[in-house]
Amino acid sequence: MAHQDSNYCSPPPVWKAARPPSGDVEALKVRVHELEEQVRDYEALLSELPDLFERKFQQRLEPLLERYRLLAQAQQLNAAPPEAEIVPLPLRADRPGQQRHNIAA
Repeated sequence: MAHQDSNYCSPPPVWKAARPPSGDVEALKVRVHELEEQVRDYEALLSELPDLFERKFQQRLEPLLERYRLLAQAQQLNAAPPEAEIVPLPLRADRPGQQRHNIAA
């Protein structure tokens, strides 16, 4: 084992080191102010994110909604017979002078 010097003194911890010169303190204050402004800018951007995402989602959703609307409209047109193919049935007379109303007409 190595012999330890009894007069050895460890260096002071970094947090107890001497204060920086006053010019450095002013530069640090300016830097802190700049960083605080940057944090405020980021917070403002973060507050806008929900609206931004909602607008982007709506922009992407609109074409899909339009496509589904057109598909639903096409299905309704295909399900209902075209009016040109609907032929009204003539009214039938049971007795002379009396007419029955045709329900299908």
